[in-house]
Amino acid sequence: MPKGIFIIKWDVVEGGTVYMRYPEELEIPDNAVQQIQIAHNFTESYIITEEKDWNSVSFYNSEKEIVIVLVLDKFDEGNDYLIVLEEFNKDLYKYENENELKEQLEKRFKFSLKVFRTRDEVITKLSNDVANVKMRVYELEKKIERIIESNHLTVKARILFLLAANDQLSFLDIKKQLNTSKRWLESVIETLIKDKIVAYNNDTKTYYISF
Repeated sequence: MPKGIFIIKWDVVEGGTVYMRYPEELEIPDNAVQQIQIAHNFTESYIITEEKDWNSVSFYNSEKEIVIVLVLDKFDEGNDYLIVLEEFNKDLYKYENENELKEQLEKRFKFSLKVFRTRDEVITKLSNDVANVKMRVYELEKKIERIIESNHLTVKARILFLLAANDQLSFLDIKKQLNTSKRWLESVIETLIKDKIVAYNNDTKTYYISF
């Protein structure tokens, strides 16, 4: 989650200095300020700075001669927050005095928190979706196992269920899971290959569903 936002201005004596920040208690190491200022080198660009104890995304505006810096948490992705600086940078020309700029700092920081919440919701939803898919796959595998173990299906059907549940299986793998003779199993597999339902991989010596 973003920690704060600040603006760097260039001073001919001191170099890059913090012009204003939000929130006011935001801690900004001097070396981070200088590093960001030097990295931009007075060129309009977006820069993501990731150090051991520092993570930020920044943009240099050549017209105003300032660097806008959004300070991020250690695990935040800078690319996710470029939109915050893009929107701020587009409107910078509108703010003629210090008070307006301070108000915008607060506004843009609060916008960055909305970006974080949206991103967090998307990640949470994706995680839940992945977990649900994994659970459905697990349940499907268990159902197929139950069907294969049943004696109500023909050997042909049980072979097909086995191959549907696994990418590829060797003859020995199939034989282990089916209570039938080797000769009969070979005959059924041969028929499935002849009917082009099952194929054989000579390199891996395994059978798989042909499609």
